[in-house]
Amino acid sequence: MVRFTKKVEYALISLRHIANAKDEIITAKQISNKFNIPYELLAKVLQKLKKEKILESNQGVNGGYKLIKQLNEISLSSLIDVIEGKLAIVECLHEKDINDCFISDTCNIKSPINKMQYELENLLKHKMVSDFV
Repeated sequence: MVRFTKKVEYALISLRHIANAKDEIITAKQISNKFNIPYELLAKVLQKLKKEKILESNQGVNGGYKLIKQLNEISLSSLIDVIEGKLAIVECLHEKDINDCFISDTCNIKSPINKMQYELENLLKHKMVSDFV
């Protein structure tokens, strides 16, 4: 079963919350408290979104996050890449695991799996984060 990781879920929840706040600056603590998300994990997710210029942050007493990009400009595929790296439906499709597969030469499902992977990637490229808002 293909499923989003908690980090991807937290990113979607945060982006929706920040987008709905309009121009208000939102802190990681506010999101953490409102949605019962572990603060340390959420802070790491938000930092990744900042590094990729999806969010901007302000430091200090009135610090927090606000959107730089519009949610309709961010594909679900790119969000997953930012948070977790490339999504693969089987381990051997991860670039780091490709040489670890000991049945690669005799695998009889390689072709249909690759086709499914392509279809999933295509779906996620065309599904925007704004679809969750």
